[in-house]
Amino acid sequence: MIQMKIPGRDTLNLEILILDFNGTLALDGKMFESVKDSLICLSKSLQIHILTSDTYGTVERQCKGLPVQIKVLESMDHTTEKADYLSQFNTQEIIAIGNGANDHLMLKRAHLGIGIIGFEGASVQALLSADLVVNKIEDAFGLLIEPQRLKATLRR
Repeated sequence: MIQMKIPGRDTLNLEILILDFNGTLALDGKMFESVKDSLICLSKSLQIHILTSDTYGTVERQCKGLPVQIKVLESMDHTTEKADYLSQFNTQEIIAIGNGANDHLMLKRAHLGIGIIGFEGASVQALLSADLVVNKIEDAFGLLIEPQRLKATLRR
C-alpha cells in the first residue's frame, strides 16, 4: 500500500495500480526496458493490472515473468470496458495511468489518475480527466516509488 497525506485533500491509501499498455508502458507494442524494474519494485506495495487492446499482439510476451495481471479488452467500447474494470475494486484504492482517449473514464474513476504524454502524445480527454500529468511513465513511477513527491503537485 502507498499511503500519503496530501495537505488540503484526503489521505491516499492506494493498493491497486491500473495501467494502459501501448502509449503508456510501451511504444509500438514493445515495453520500455526502464518499466520492467519499476513494475517489480512497485509490485511490493501495489497490485498491478494492465488493461490493453493489445493492438500489436505483444502484451503477453512483453510482460512475461513480471508481477502483473493482464486484461486484454474484448468489447467494442474500450473506454467503458476499462472504466468498468475498476468496479471490482474500491475506487479509493486505485491509481490509474494512461494516455489515450479510451483511458479518460478510467482516469476519472480512479482515486488518483495520472496522464502520460509520452511518445504517442495524449488525448485531451485523458489529460482533463487526470489528477496530474507527467511527460513519461518513468516520471509517474517515480511519484509512486517516492510518494512524497505527490504532495507538491496535489496539495491545495
